[in-house]
This record gives sequence, structure tokens and C-alpha cells, in this order.
Amino acid sequence: MMTSEEYAESLDCHKGSNQNQVQTRLKDLELELTTALQFLRSKKEGYMAKEKVSDAWEFQENEIMNSQERLRSTRAKLAVLEGKMTLTIFEAQKIVEEKQKRIDGARKALQLLRTVCIGWPNSASEVLLVGSFDGWTTQRKMEKSKMGIFSVYLKLYPGRYEIKFIVDGIWKVDPLRPITHNSKYENNLLIIT
Repeated sequence: MMTSEEYAESLDCHKGSNQNQVQTRLKDLELELTTALQFLRSKKEGYMAKEKVSDAWEFQENEIMNSQERLRSTRAKLAVLEGKMTLTIFEAQKIVEEKQKRIDGARKALQLLRTVCIGWPNSASEVLLVGSFDGWTTQRKMEKSKMGIFSVYLKLYPGRYEIKFIVDGIWKVDPLRPITHNSKYENNLLIIT
């Protein structure tokens, strides 16, 4: 018969075991211990009438009672672990749900993005594009086609943007695009629908 300490060690080794199997095994062990204790007590009463109870009987009875106490302790620890596990699973599910909402929101936002081709039709050696789409922080190099037209592709959300071209080092607006006057600056208007 496995002691409750050995059983507790086996629980540590098999954390992934089925919880119902563990509960059933604990009940079986408790029943075995109770039956053994009742058997010893009945034998003790029979021998008490005939002669004195031996130390061995008392020792075995104490061992069984100690084993029952260890079994109760193991069962209590298991209940605490089950509670912690349930709480951890619940918290993990909340985190997963929150992250899934964020992923769904990001997918919806990505669906709104539009691919836009912006071109500079006039002659130049180098053309860069800047604009409010990124807070005027970067200069995007436009590629020159075989026909001499500069273009760049951007992914932008629908809205109104201001853009400007740096043509061979000089800031310019495209006269073919709508022009806005923002304080003392002139920019092209880019509307994405």
C-alpha cells in the first residue's frame, strides 16, 4: 500500500493527471485506511478480552491514523491547488479575450487602409515625398519609371492629408493637385476615401 507521502510525491510527478482520477484515488485510499483501522480496532477489542494489547497493534493503529491525517492534509492542499488553478485559468481566459478584441480591432483597422499611388509628373533627377500622413517626419524617395514619372505607393487610412514634394532639393507643390494654404505654407491636399 502506498503511503500518503508517496502518493503526494506521485501527484507532483503527474501534475497533468486527470483531476477526477486523483479525487477517486484519494477516496479509495481513505476508504482503505478506514477499513484497516476498523479491522485493527475490532481485533484489539477481541484481544483485550483475552489479553493485553501489544505495542505492535497500537503502533499500527497510530500509523493508520497518521496516514489518515496526512491524507486529509493532502486533500486540503489539493483543494487549494484546484482553487488557484481555477483562478489562473479564469485570469488567462480574460487576457486571451482582451488580446482577441485587440487583434479583431487591428484587423478592422487594417481593412480600412487604402493603397494610394502618388506621382510627380514633371521632370527631375530626384523627388522625395513628405506629408502630414506621418507628421512630416520622413522623406520618402519616389521611384522614377521608364517614362520619367516619379511615384510612390503608401498605405493610408481614409482622410485628408497635406503633402509636398522635394524636387532636386527644392520644396514644391504639384500644380495639378488641389492646393491648401496653411498659415504661410502652401501644400497639396490629398483626400483618401
